[in-house]
Amino acid sequence: MRIKTLTACAMFAMLPISASADTNVRPGLWSYQASFALGPIPMQDVGSQCIDPVMAGSSYDALLNDINANCEVTSSSYQTDGYHFKMRCAGGPDGELSGRLTVNGDQAQLNATGWTGTTEENVPVILSASASRVATTCQ
Repeated sequence: MRIKTLTACAMFAMLPISASADTNVRPGLWSYQASFALGPIPMQDVGSQCIDPVMAGSSYDALLNDINANCEVTSSSYQTDGYHFKMRCAGGPDGELSGRLTVNGDQAQLNATGWTGTTEENVPVILSASASRVATTCQ
């Protein structure tokens, strides 16, 4: 998995979801912070993302599947403790993430673990991210 994929996963995974198949995302400006480790190498990313009405109407699986053409959600479910998902990437570099997203109003938290590299030689991945809706519009 590329670093950009991990960052995008963190960013999109921070979008609020409801207990239905749709994300029920609130349009506006979202700020996110992500910490992740590729093996022993820690990294961080911060940024913001404008969520427009089209993106807000997408399903959570669709948002994750749009991160990288080589990655797709292989399973997902809504449980009482949040949205659980597994994502797999193939076609170089390969990888897999299993994670859980919890949302409380305009706040969200994501934790995921997995690996990147090849099936024979992989590097552990640990991801933690949080996001807050900071404005109702992006202007």
